[in-house]
Amino acid sequence: MRLFNSDIHFATPPVPGIFTGRDDLVNEGVEVLCREGRKHLAILGPGGIGKTSLALVISDKQEVQAKFQNRYFLPCDILQDQNDLVQGFIQALGLEAQERKSQHEVLFDHLRVLQAPALFILDNFETPWNYKDTRAHVSNFIKKLVRFNHVTLIVTMRGIKGPGHPDIQWNRLGAEAGIPTLPIEAAREAFYLISGKSRAGIPEERLDYLLKELDCVPLAIRLIAQLAERIDLENLIRMWDKSKTEILSEPDTEPGKLTSVEYSIELSVKLLQTDTKDLLSALAYLPNGIPNWNITTSQMFSKVQKPEIQIYQLLACSLVLETNQSLMMLAPVREYILARYNISDFLRNQIEIFYVGITELISSDSKPGGDLELHTLNLFKIFSQYQGQGGQEKAALCLQTLGVKCYYVDQYSNAAKFLTEARVNFQNIDNEYEAANCLRRMGDIHGMQCRDNEAIAILAEAKSRFEQIRSEKGIADCLLSLGETYRMQGKYNEATAALSEARVLFQSIGNQGGAAACLRSQGAIYYMQSKYSEATETLLEARVLYQSVGSQLGTAECLQRQGNIYRMQGKYSEAIETLSEARDLYQSIGKQRGTAYCLWGLGEVYRLQSKYKEARETLSEARVVYQSIGDQRGTADCLRTLGQTLEHQNQLDEALSLILEAYAIYSTINDVSEMGYCLNQSGVIYRKMGQYELAKQAFTDALVSYSQLQSTDHLYMGWCLYEFGLLFKAMGEYTEARKKFQEARDLFASHGELQDDAEMCEEALEDLDEMESLAEVAQ
Repeated sequence: MRLFNSDIHFATPPVPGIFTGRDDLVNEGVEVLCREGRKHLAILGPGGIGKTSLALVISDKQEVQAKFQNRYFLPCDILQDQNDLVQGFIQALGLEAQERKSQHEVLFDHLRVLQAPALFILDNFETPWNYKDTRAHVSNFIKKLVRFNHVTLIVTMRGIKGPGHPDIQWNRLGAEAGIPTLPIEAAREAFYLISGKSRAGIPEERLDYLLKELDCVPLAIRLIAQLAERIDLENLIRMWDKSKTEILSEPDTEPGKLTSVEYSIELSVKLLQTDTKDLLSALAYLPNGIPNWNITTSQMFSKVQKPEIQIYQLLACSLVLETNQSLMMLAPVREYILARYNISDFLRNQIEIFYVGITELISSDSKPGGDLELHTLNLFKIFSQYQGQGGQEKAALCLQTLGVKCYYVDQYSNAAKFLTEARVNFQNIDNEYEAANCLRRMGDIHGMQCRDNEAIAILAEAKSRFEQIRSEKGIADCLLSLGETYRMQGKYNEATAALSEARVLFQSIGNQGGAAACLRSQGAIYYMQSKYSEATETLLEARVLYQSVGSQLGTAECLQRQGNIYRMQGKYSEAIETLSEARDLYQSIGKQRGTAYCLWGLGEVYRLQSKYKEARETLSEARVVYQSIGDQRGTADCLRTLGQTLEHQNQLDEALSLILEAYAIYSTINDVSEMGYCLNQSGVIYRKMGQYELAKQAFTDALVSYSQLQSTDHLYMGWCLYEFGLLFKAMGEYTEARKKFQEARDLFASHGELQDDAEMCEEALEDLDEMESLAEVAQ
């Protein structure tokens, strides 16, 4: 290829004016180049990730300019082989031809006598590196370059290794992780700057959706932002959803690697052989890519010879990336390959066989196998589009198995997705029982997500369907789930009725596990009613039944509830021992919600023992687990108890903030009992702060909340009245204080197991009598 004098100049881009989210990488690159000695920098990654921009910005930094007064940019996409590279260097350096000397000699003679450090940016070096059969010559050329004392190189190229590796010791920018996509904040800023749009005029949530669909790839963001100059956001989103990468190009411009995402991707695809393209299409078919690919690839593609070799070829041209031992594709690449290159039936069949095998190993009462959740999107796609042996029935059973599995490990969103698709498949093959079973499970999911009204409606529909096909087990399962939902709502009469009916049905068909579940839930109702003797007796009966059928989950749930009874009875050693046993059992079966609940219970015990450091650590750990599974009620429980812990440490402002945060969450899920408890706690804190009017209002509101409950909560309401009495006592209003202490005493005394609390109120009344006597004497 013949170069003209102006070719290098016109192919050299300016330093970008809009450049966001790369400060750390720029600082890293500057630090590498400015170290003592010669350090060569490799900027590696897929097309469109911003390698050229990084090189230009790094070389433009003041520190780099101070060290390298001579800096040269070589656009290697116009330099096809080693001879072109030599011409490019000569033109960039402004060297003249010399008689009886080859171009190589002219270049090397010049580099040999350099007195000052020179920095050369070899941009898009994959062009000469991959051109026909010239790699050995290009490699030799660059190895010779780095031997000159004053020569330092920055190379940008697609791939995972710099050219001439390992003979040339490259410093890879971004270390092993390479160049990441932009953080969402930086992607958002770039979009606004390029499009000129006002932040106020664009819903951030919708913009973030589009940017995440593009995987925050810089080139894709630039092209979509240019379209946004004349197309509104919602239309852009519709265009992307319909046409994907087809829209990511500059209109009225010749396609190129900087003006078209598809052109940029196809440059890499053209380097691949047919078999490797086939594997690329299979990888694009999998939304999760291949997790733990070093192990999984040979299992998934057992009939493909040496698939790992083909994967290394894909990595070498940056069409796939390795992240945390998983093979992934950036969204624009994946969408382009999906649209242009169909997966072969041969590879699709192997993937289906692999995932059927994984699904058949799953049981709903065992710990999750390995990193199953890393495959979730793959599993859903495979079975929702299944074409393998067993047809729709096999797909439905696999989807149902996965849905139940996700439910038991607290992945409720995934569970709902799998079960919804499973139900459709069962309906298509007229399997009414399993379709109704999926519906019942979806009701359970809504209950776990604190969406109680929706849960009840779904469970009622499922029960009706089971009644139509006369399935006693299905009816009993729905009654059990309804009982559990009513219990969480504090509707103990409805809960007890549903559980009693369910238990009779389970016993009539010899289902001991179902009968045990009814007893366990009834035990929980007794616990909430502070009927600890009945609760203990019922939970023990349930636990025996669970152990007889080998249910670790049921056993753990009974232990957990018994531990809480010990806590309420002040038997702290027994509580810690029982809750720890339950926690270990939950952990062994991968039940995060149960684990978090036990941690919360242990934190509460530590708080009651005044072990505040242990309480805060344990409650914070529980809160993290609850948040990770999206459990609002559990998160609120932790916030509330952390607030109480801080209150005991007299950190009142922080305590009040946490209590009010918990109250807000309970309000969103309409948990009236816990709302009342938070109001009560805030009243206690206001009293300690001396803000008596706020305290009075909080106690009044708390009593209103408790009055809305279907049945009286003797414990919580009694304590609220007692604390109200303490407030009036502190205000010197002894008559009102006496009324509240008496009301609290009578409420505690009306309950068989709260006599200690009743005695506490009697002591408060005696103290009040004494204070009033002293006041009379003083007068």
